[in-house]
Order: sequence, then structure tokens, then C-alpha cells
Amino acid sequence: MKGSMTEKKAERARRESERKREAADRKREKTLREQAAARERELESKRKAELERQIAAERKIELDRQKLERKKAKAEQLARLAAEKARIEKLKAESRELKRKARAELYKKLRRKLSNSRLGFDYENFGMTPRIELTATGDPGAVSQKLSAAGIKLTDFRAVGGKMRFKIRKKELRKAIALLDGICYNYETGDSYGLGRAAAFWLARAGLVLGAVAASVCTYLSYSYIWRIDVSGNDKLSSVTVERALKSAGFHALCKKSSVDCEDVAAAVNRLDGVADASARVRGTTLYVYVLEAENTDKHKTYSSYVSDYDATVTRVVVRKGTARVSVGDVIAKNTVLADGSIYSTSGEVIGVADCDADVYGNVSAVFTAKLGNTEIEYKRTGRSCKKTSFGLFGYTFGKTASPYTSYESETTSAKYDMLIPLSVTNYRYYETEPVETPCDVAQKAESFAAEKAEELKFTGDFKSSYTVSESSFGLYTVHVFLSGEALISRGVE
Repeated sequence: MKGSMTEKKAERARRESERKREAADRKREKTLREQAAARERELESKRKAELERQIAAERKIELDRQKLERKKAKAEQLARLAAEKARIEKLKAESRELKRKARAELYKKLRRKLSNSRLGFDYENFGMTPRIELTATGDPGAVSQKLSAAGIKLTDFRAVGGKMRFKIRKKELRKAIALLDGICYNYETGDSYGLGRAAAFWLARAGLVLGAVAASVCTYLSYSYIWRIDVSGNDKLSSVTVERALKSAGFHALCKKSSVDCEDVAAAVNRLDGVADASARVRGTTLYVYVLEAENTDKHKTYSSYVSDYDATVTRVVVRKGTARVSVGDVIAKNTVLADGSIYSTSGEVIGVADCDADVYGNVSAVFTAKLGNTEIEYKRTGRSCKKTSFGLFGYTFGKTASPYTSYESETTSAKYDMLIPLSVTNYRYYETEPVETPCDVAQKAESFAAEKAEELKFTGDFKSSYTVSESSFGLYTVHVFLSGEALISRGVE
């Protein structure tokens, strides 16, 4: 009995020793595993740090390359602008020189034309009979006595610088030449005068008289017609629609002013949908139509279905026509069908498709990222400017109004003269500008970027907006914009 008790104690001691040894082995294995895991984490951390260093180095190299490319592109652009500016200046100088030569040639021709007579254009007449002018060199008294003795009557006799000029009848020209040859005087014939020249004088001016008469008649007749219709006050309703309505009622360009009743014109425009009131008046040769549009004239456009533009949680579903496919509280992904025009039977089967009209709203959260610089391009005036003028008449425009500058700002002023003819004058003032790189506030640019993205999302009420700005490298800043709120998420699909 005593021996069996001893054996049991020995057995319990042996089992307790084995249990302690197994526990020690498990503890040692756990310690070894933890040490191995720690070494693995350390190696992984080193590999990750090395990878990040490599990525940072590659990113820096890429940013350096991009910066060099931007500088090179900017230098090339400035060189192109300088070359283009030099070419334009050269063309302008050549054009000015050509214009100067053309003016000089024209003045030369005019001086040559005007030099033939004291009064110009050779239309001075003395008497109605045909006469001719002679110029002789010699003693004026001897010439006058010799010709008068032969029965030749001299008129408009003038002696200037040893030469004499006079006029004789054309039929006595041969006799006068013979007498001048007899006294060995040098002579030369000039222009002819008389009835033929008088006829040429008035015939040359007949075109001016007929043109003035025709212009007066055309002006009088044109003032009796409507040449232009001016529609104003319309925002949603197009001017073409108003003009078509007027044309169907008999009021159009080239119609007689006497047939235009302003009350009938207003009534024709009032019949259009979306017009609350209209009035008209005639001023000069223009019919002015003033339109007052009715409020809330927009009609909902129908589509075959509506899909979501964003990942969102549905907050409101407004279906005016069709069947909703989502409910309030549903979490949907982008491009999920929100509503369609499916028509269901009592058993739930689709029996047809009609138009759908719906608005679905949801809570939207969006993140936008952008790279911003601390400089911006601002266009400033160089001080050079030019003025261009165009004329409008009977629906046609005359005059070149293109800007001579590649980069410019413009101011436009117009004036209309409709008392006799529908004439309009438009003046354009162009100011040359050039790009100038100026420093800017990065925080203000980030705020503008956040406001722009918030406007794109079309939030319907209060929304949350925040952004962060962090400097990256080479003067660039990274902006992260966070937006959250209720927005219109439905988009119609044809």
C-alpha cells in the first residue's frame, strides 16, 4: 500500500515536470516567433523607407525635368512672340511705306492735272465759238500788231516772262501759224475752248447731278419702309422666334411703315408662350419691339430615365412622372438608375415605357486634389492701341475690325442713326497686352478652387467645406478639398 502511494506521487511529479517543461518550450517558441516577427517588421520598415527614398528621388528628378521643360517652353514662347512682334512691325513699316508711295503718286497726278490751268481741270471758257490757245516767244507788241493787221482777233492776251499767251478762233489757226513762221517766232498750241468744252464741262458733272437726285429719291423712298427689327427684353425667348411671329402677322423688314400698327405688333408677340406683355414703336426706319417675359416659364424636360452622377445616400425623391427605383436612405453608386418611365401591370410586369420627369437629391461627399503654384500669369497693357470703325447699312457691315495684336483687350461703342436710313457706326478700341508672371496668394487660390468645386456639385442647402494646403516642391502646393452636403444627383438620359 505504501509502495503504491509512492509510485503515484512519483507519477504526479513526473507529469508535473513534463507539464512545466512543455510550458517552458511553448514560452521559448513564442519568444522566438516574436523575435522573428520583430526582425521581419524591422526589415519591412527598412525596405519601405528605402522605397520611399527611391520614389522621392525619382519624383524630384521628374519635377526637375518638368521645371526645365517649362522654362524651355516659356523661353521658346517668348522667342516666338518676339519674332512675331518683329514680323508684324516689319509688315506695318512696309505697309506704311507703300501707302506713302501711293499717296505721293496720287498727289503727283493731281498736281499734273491741275497745272494745265489757273483754275484747274481745264474748264475755263471765253465765248461760245471754238477757240484755241497759242503760246509764242518774242515781242508781244509785234505779234499783236501782225495778227490784228491780218484780221485775227486776240482774246485773253497775257505776257509772262518773255512769252505771250492768247486765244484765237480755231478756224484762223493756220493763218496765225503762217504769220508766226513768217516772223520766225517760236510757238506752241495749247488747249481748246468754246461750246465743246462747255458741253464737256456740264457732261462731266451730269453724273453728280443725277447721283444726287437718285440718292434723294432713294432716301425718300427708303424712309417709307421698315429696314430693321430690333427685339429687346427677351432672355429665354429667342429673337428669331419673335421675328417669325411678326413675319406670320405681316410685319417684317422691307414692309411699309404705313402698314405697321404698333398695337397689332404687340398683339402678335403677346400670343407667344412665355410672354407676359409686349410693346412696339417705330423710330426712323427701325421697328423696336420690347418683350416682358412671364415668370416661371421653364418646363421640366422629360427623359427616358435618370441616373446618379455621384456616390451618395438618397435624401429626397421627387417624381413628377414615371417610377422611382430608389428610396430615401438608400446608399447608391455612381450611374445607378434612380427613376425611369417603366409602366408596370398589377402583377408587376413591365408593359410599356413612357417619359420620366424626376429630381433625386442625396448626401454627397467628395475629395478633390490640385497642384497650385505661387505665381500666375496676368495680362497687362503695353501702352499701344489702335482704333477700328465699321459701318452697318441695310443689314450689311462694311469695314475691317480685326485686331492687329495677338493678345489684346477691347472696348466697343456703337451708335445707331435710324432717322432716314438704318445706319449704325461701331468703334472698336484695341489695347495690346502681354503676359506678365506675378506672385499670388496660394491660400486665396485654394479658396477659389474649393468654391469652384462646390459650385460644380450644386448643393441645395448648407454644406460642409474644408481644404488643406501643403508645400510640395519647386514652388508648387498641393490642395486637398473636402466637400459634403445635399446636392441634386439625378441626371437625365435620353
